[in-house]
Amino acid sequence: MKGIMLLACFVFIASAAKAAETGIAVIKGTSEGSAIAGTAKFEDVKGGLKVTVSLTGVPGETHALHIHEFGDCGEAGKNAGSHYNPESAPHGNALKDAKHAHPGDLGNVAVKEGNVVIEAVLPKASLIGGKHSVAGRAIVLHEKADDFSQPVGNAGARIACGVITIVGVK
Repeated sequence: MKGIMLLACFVFIASAAKAAETGIAVIKGTSEGSAIAGTAKFEDVKGGLKVTVSLTGVPGETHALHIHEFGDCGEAGKNAGSHYNPESAPHGNALKDAKHAHPGDLGNVAVKEGNVVIEAVLPKASLIGGKHSVAGRAIVLHEKADDFSQPVGNAGARIACGVITIVGVK
């Protein structure tokens, strides 16, 4: 009987160790009357942080998408602070060159009929744990495309923002 109980405990602990935390950001436009709305989902996976973004009501054709240092979308997104950059890395596109970019530099996203849908893995980021954790920070959609110049890519104002929160175990 003891052996069965020990085996059951081991299986429970092993399955709990494999469970991954999940996070979400409810993204809203930063200006009054903005039609931008959607979510960003976050999950630690092998190789980094899986980010799945789905937005509607987005104007234009291309916008920069970044993770910012603070989880505060007040003051039209300005309270989110600067790009999340724990190692003082240059600005770039973390999806193409993680060694030469901030961990949350998601680059540019394309708008199709007012919608943005992307799924990507940020190689140097994580949801929780370590210095590259994004939980409690903000994800920000900028008004213009990122030109990848230093220090922040000239992407303009923050037109949508959401705070990244932990929602549970997957």
